[in-house]
Amino acid sequence: MDAAVTVGAGIVRRRCLQTSVLALAATFFLAPGAVEAAQRPNFLIIVADDLGFSDLGAFGGEIRTPNLDRLAIQGVRFTDFYVGATCSPTRAMLMTGMDNHRVGLGNMYEQTAPNQLGRIGYTGVLNTQIPTIAERLRGDGYHTYMAGKWHLGHSPEHIPQARGFERDFTLINAAGSHFDMTGSAIENEVSEFTEDGKYIKKLPPNYYSTRTYTEKMVGFIEKNRGDGRPFFAYLAYQAPHDPLQVPKDWLWKYKGKYDYGWDWARAQRLQRMKKLGIVAPTAQLPPRLWYIPEFADLLGAAQAQSARRMEIYAAMVEYLDFQVGEMLKYLEKTGQLDNTVILFFSDNGPEGNDPIQNAKQRKALAASAFYPNNYDTHFEAWGRSYSYVAYGAAWAQVSATPFNAYKGSAYEGGIRSPLIVWQKGMKNGGTINRQAVMHVMDIAPTLAEMAGSGATGMQGRSWVSLIGGRTSDPRADGAALGGQYFGARMVRSGSYKAVWMPKPFGFDRWELFDVRQDPGETRDLSQSHPSKRKALIAAYERYERANGVILPNRSFYDGLEQVLPPRPPVPASGFPRGQEPNYSTSN
Repeated sequence: MDAAVTVGAGIVRRRCLQTSVLALAATFFLAPGAVEAAQRPNFLIIVADDLGFSDLGAFGGEIRTPNLDRLAIQGVRFTDFYVGATCSPTRAMLMTGMDNHRVGLGNMYEQTAPNQLGRIGYTGVLNTQIPTIAERLRGDGYHTYMAGKWHLGHSPEHIPQARGFERDFTLINAAGSHFDMTGSAIENEVSEFTEDGKYIKKLPPNYYSTRTYTEKMVGFIEKNRGDGRPFFAYLAYQAPHDPLQVPKDWLWKYKGKYDYGWDWARAQRLQRMKKLGIVAPTAQLPPRLWYIPEFADLLGAAQAQSARRMEIYAAMVEYLDFQVGEMLKYLEKTGQLDNTVILFFSDNGPEGNDPIQNAKQRKALAASAFYPNNYDTHFEAWGRSYSYVAYGAAWAQVSATPFNAYKGSAYEGGIRSPLIVWQKGMKNGGTINRQAVMHVMDIAPTLAEMAGSGATGMQGRSWVSLIGGRTSDPRADGAALGGQYFGARMVRSGSYKAVWMPKPFGFDRWELFDVRQDPGETRDLSQSHPSKRKALIAAYERYERANGVILPNRSFYDGLEQVLPPRPPVPASGFPRGQEPNYSTSN
C-alpha cells in the first residue's frame, strides 16, 4: 500500500488484488486445501524482550518451553534471523518494514549522541510519515490489536492507537516492574500505560505483565470473534527483561539447576544445538568474555547468588511459554488457530548489562540509587514482586550460545534471534532452515503480501515464497544486510559477515567471519580473505549512505575501558581453535 493510503481507505479497490495474491500465497505457503484461497489469515506476532538465542528447548536450551517447542517443531525454525542490537530499533523495523535510521530510531532515544540530536532519523519516536503494518492492515479491513511493550513514543500522536491499533493495552516505556507501575532509571520513575488510546493511572487487579498481556489479547480477539474480519495481533511480552520477577508459585522451579555454573551450561547447550541441527558441526564456543571469572573461582556464597539469578530468569522464560500456551489454547478452542499465522522471536540478544553494576562502575550516583530506593535489591527478595535483580553478563553469554557477546553488540550475540514461523499445513513444517538470511524488517512486507495489501514502499523482503518452499533464501542473490547501533557496525552477505565493534568490547577495526561455519566468530578471516573483507566494507558504506546513518560522537561504550579489567591482546588473525586464552579475571 502507498504511504498516502490512510486507515479505513482502499478496501474496495483492492479486493481483486487481494484475491489473486491470496490464491498465490495459498499455492506456495500452505498444503493443498489447508485454507480457502480467498480467506485471509489471522496474524499473531509474539515478541519476547531480551530472550537469548538458545533459551528455548527447541533451540538447545534446558528451560522448559513445551508450547513454543511445539510451534517450532511443527513449524519452521530459522537460525539466521537478524534484529536490532536493542529494543526500540527492532520494534521500529518490525512496525514499518524499514531500516531503523529511516523511521526515527537511528539510536535508542535514551542513548542519542549529541551530534545526532535533532537530526532526521534520530527523533527517538516512530516517524509518522511512514505507515505501520497495523495501519496498512487496518486500512484493508483487519482488526488490529496490541498488548505489551511499545517503546516507540510517548505523546498522543505516537502511541499505539495513533499508529493503527484498534485496541491496545500497552507499556509505553522501555522497562519497569512486572507487577506494578514502578519504572526504571533508564527513563521513567513511574511507568506509563495506555488502554485503547487512553493513558491510565491504575493497573488491573492481580496484574503481572506476561499474564495480563495474554488476557488482554484474548479479550480483544474474543470481542470481535465471528464478525468475518481477520485480525493482526501484536503480543509484545515484557519478559524476560529485568527486573527478574515471577509469580510466587514459580520462584523455585529451577532450584539447583545452575549450580554447575555458566561454562558447563554453555557447553551443554552447544552439544544439544549440534544434535538438533541448529548450528553447524564446526561451531565452537567463543572464549568466555574476559571480565567474566570462572564459576569455580567464586566463593560459595557468590556461586549461590549467581546461580539464583539464572534460576529466576529461567522461571520467567517458562512462565512466558506457559502464557503462550494459554493463547494457543484459546485460539484452538474457538476454531481460530487453523487460520492463524504465528511468528515468535526476541527483540535483541540477551541482556548482559546489570543496571545497578553499570551505574556503580560509571559512578552514576542517581542511577545507582534509583533501584535500592524503589525496589528491594537484597538477595532474599530476588524474584519477588517488589524486588530488582538482573542476571548479568555470565548468564547472558549462556543465553546467547553459541554466539559472541550479547545485547547492545553487533557481534552475533546481540543481533541474532531465534525465529519460529508456524501455520497449520505448512508445506515445509518440521524443518530447520540454516540457509536463509532474514531480517526483522522483512516481517511487515511478508504480512502485507499474505493479506493481499501489497508490500510496496518497504525495504524488507517478503518471505511468502521462502516459507512455502519455493525459494531457500530471500537474499539468495547475495544482497548485503547492514546495521549500525551505538557506533557498532555490521554487514552480512551470504555466509560472510564483517563487523566493527568499538572498544572495549571490540577492537575499533573491521573483522571478517564465516558465520555459518563459525557462528561464535572465533576466527577472524581478514588476512586470509582480504578481497571479501574489502567488498563487505564497501557494502556497509553503501548501506550507511542509503539510510542516513550518523555515527555517534559519544558512544554507549564510552568510559567502560576505565571500569573493566584490561583485555588480553588478540592477534588480528584470531586464535586457532583450541588455543584461545582463558579470559578469566583471576589471570
